[in-house]
Amino acid sequence: MVKPQPSKLVTWVRFPSPAPRVLCFVRLGCTVLKYFRSPKFWSAEDSKIARYLSPLSKLFSICADIKINSIAPEKAAVPVICVGNIVLGGAGKTPTTQLVCNLLKERSFNPHIISSGYGGYLKNVVRVDLALHSYLQVGDEALLLADCAPTWIGRNRINSAKAAVSSGADVLVMDDGLQNNALMKNISMLVVDSYQGFGNCRIFPAGPLRESVESGVLRSDVVLIVGHKNESIEERIRLVNPDIPICYSHMKIIEAPEVENRKVLGFCGLGFPDKFKKTLTECGYDIVDFVVFGDHHSYTITEIQKLITAACNANAKLVTTMKDYVKIPVVFKKDIAVVKVQLELDDEDLKKTLFKS
Repeated sequence: MVKPQPSKLVTWVRFPSPAPRVLCFVRLGCTVLKYFRSPKFWSAEDSKIARYLSPLSKLFSICADIKINSIAPEKAAVPVICVGNIVLGGAGKTPTTQLVCNLLKERSFNPHIISSGYGGYLKNVVRVDLALHSYLQVGDEALLLADCAPTWIGRNRINSAKAAVSSGADVLVMDDGLQNNALMKNISMLVVDSYQGFGNCRIFPAGPLRESVESGVLRSDVVLIVGHKNESIEERIRLVNPDIPICYSHMKIIEAPEVENRKVLGFCGLGFPDKFKKTLTECGYDIVDFVVFGDHHSYTITEIQKLITAACNANAKLVTTMKDYVKIPVVFKKDIAVVKVQLELDDEDLKKTLFKS
C-alpha cells in the first residue's frame, strides 16, 4: 500500500526551524495580495474589518522584518540604485525604474536593471530578450523594463548583479528591491503615489502596506511622489525623517488612441486600477465601462472575446495599458488600443540626489 504524501501545507507546518515558516508566510501574503484586487477598506480611515485583521498584520510585520534583516547584504562591484515602495502594488515602480535608467543614460552611464521577474516561470538568472521571451517566462514588468535597458531576472539578485556587471553594467537599478536586502544599496528610493498614498496606514492584511511607513522611510534615501503635491503624505514622511529629500513627478500621456466618438471600454489588471481610469478621464474619453482584473492577471481567450463583444455592443473602443497589452494573445491585439504614459520629473531635486558627488 502506498503511503499518502503530506500536502505542502502540512510540510510547511512541520518545518523544524522558524525561518522557512517565516519566508512561506511572507511569500504567501505577497502572492495573495498581488493577484487580488485591493479591498475598499484598505483606503478607509476606520474599518471594523481592518481592526479585526490587526493581529494578523502584527504577525505579518514581524515575519517581514525577519525576512528583511535575516540576510547580510553583499556589496556589488558597481553602484546600486534601488527603486521600491511600501504599498503592495500600484505606486509606479516600473515607470520610475525606466525614468532612473533614462536619467543615467543621459549622463553616459550604462545601467542594467535587475528584477525578480515576478509572474514568470523562469527562476534562474537570465537576460530578458524581447524577441525570445514572453511574459509567461519573465513576467509582464520585465518585458516593459527590457525595452528601456538591459534587464536581468532571477530570484537570486546577487547572481543577477554579477551577470549584469560581467556584461558591461556600470550601475545597477534594482527594481522593487526595498524589501530585498541581498545587495548593498548606494541609493534607496521610496516611490509613493499621491492619489493612493499609504491607504489606511495599516500593514497587510488589515491594510495595503508591506511594512510600516516608519521602517520604509528610515531605510530610504529619497522619496519620489508620483502625482500632485500632497501635504498629508509629506507630513507623514517628515514625522519619520525631517531631512529626507521629497521629489515630485507626474505621469505624462505620450500616446492616446484616436477614437471617433470618444467612447471607450477600459480594462486593466493593476495593483491600483483607479489610476488608469483617471488617465482615461484625462484623455477626454467617454468611459462606457471599466473592467478590473487582479494585478498581473493572465488573460484568457474567453475573457478577451467577452471584452471585445462588450465593446462592440457599446460602440466603443477597447483600451488598456502597456502592462496588460503584453499579455494579450497576438490574434486579438489588433482589436485593442493602448494608452501609453511616461513618468516625468517636476523639478531637478531627484537628479541632485542621484548624481551628488
